[in-house]
Amino acid sequence: MKHILIFHPYREQYTDIYQCLAPQHDYTIIADQAKAASFQLNQPVNVTLVFVKNYPLARERQARELMTNAHFDAIIALDEFDIELAGKLRTAFNLPGQNLAEARIFRDKATMVQRVSAAGFKVPNSQVVSSSAALAAFFKRNPDMIVKPLDGAGSVNTFHLKEKADLTRFQADHDWIQQTFLVQQYLYADIYHIDGLIAHGQVLYCEPARYIYNPLLIKAGVSAAAVSLDHTDASYLELSQYATNLVKKLAPTGTFLFHLEVFFDGQEIIFLEIGSRIGGARIRQNLEFKLACNPLKLLIYSVCAEPLPAIRRDYPVTGWLLTAKQAGTIQALPEFTEAVKSEFSIFDEVAYVRVGSQIGNAAHSADAVIGLSVYGASFRSVKAQLLRAEQWAQANTRYQDQ
Repeated sequence: MKHILIFHPYREQYTDIYQCLAPQHDYTIIADQAKAASFQLNQPVNVTLVFVKNYPLARERQARELMTNAHFDAIIALDEFDIELAGKLRTAFNLPGQNLAEARIFRDKATMVQRVSAAGFKVPNSQVVSSSAALAAFFKRNPDMIVKPLDGAGSVNTFHLKEKADLTRFQADHDWIQQTFLVQQYLYADIYHIDGLIAHGQVLYCEPARYIYNPLLIKAGVSAAAVSLDHTDASYLELSQYATNLVKKLAPTGTFLFHLEVFFDGQEIIFLEIGSRIGGARIRQNLEFKLACNPLKLLIYSVCAEPLPAIRRDYPVTGWLLTAKQAGTIQALPEFTEAVKSEFSIFDEVAYVRVGSQIGNAAHSADAVIGLSVYGASFRSVKAQLLRAEQWAQANTRYQDQ
């Protein structure tokens, strides 16, 4: 029997974590006190809950206290911002899994780009900058670029600078005191996300999907959306093999979920970034529908060295959509009747806001009003359904005074 420590900053229903636990083992879940009510319903007998106030600041102290007073066999971090902490604790307590140095490959964007490039995979022209002068010098050589924080996630504080006015505005808004960014040449090519699971060095599944819109544009009021590829498509095979080769190079014996993003123009694949966690937006729901199994369950069973649940191999094509927020007060939201879900082949949906909510513009790549997932027989048909569903969702989302 193993004792597993899990960092879980979300509500229980966000991951359905209770349904993912191998029953033969014990689990201690560190969770945000603000989400406590969601965990207390149907709590399994093999789960100990530890709630902390101010989760970002208190979770490490609480974890160290727990690990000093009890034996743990493994740590599982589900959130982007817990990956490096989990590596730090594994290193300190000599536990298996990503150590601190390995975790940084998947969190620190400068380390990530360096390691990927050293492994023989093409990356955009990149540089770490810590001053206004260094940024201006890079812009002079690459007058169309992306600026992102080294530990960023979800496109927060990520900026596309393509004109001198953009550079001037960015410089005015940043004082450069203890600030370091990764700057990269902006590439105009389709962006794909590839989500998978590596278990003890073997990739168990690997699913590429193409973003329909550039994910950065959600902050400009454009929806975020993606559609998975047909398994018979040559691009599916090429992208899956690329992801498998890359992950094995970075972590030959690893066990973790991964979310990889790349540029691909049909000829050349160029690395964008990778995280050792499941993708955000509606990616978990879509993978669960494809596999007929929650990916987090596959991860936990792998960490516990248990036989894995059976997964479906004849996957349907799926697509996901997030409609972007606009500043204002929500007056009406779409109603997902059975007829609507049937019309658009929707298998999962969620409203992130309520009628009467006063909201601002989207601040990150998953900051949305409505999320939905659709399925179908091919990339072409699912993309068409998704675009129709987007039009319907936007037409039925109304703001006050519209």
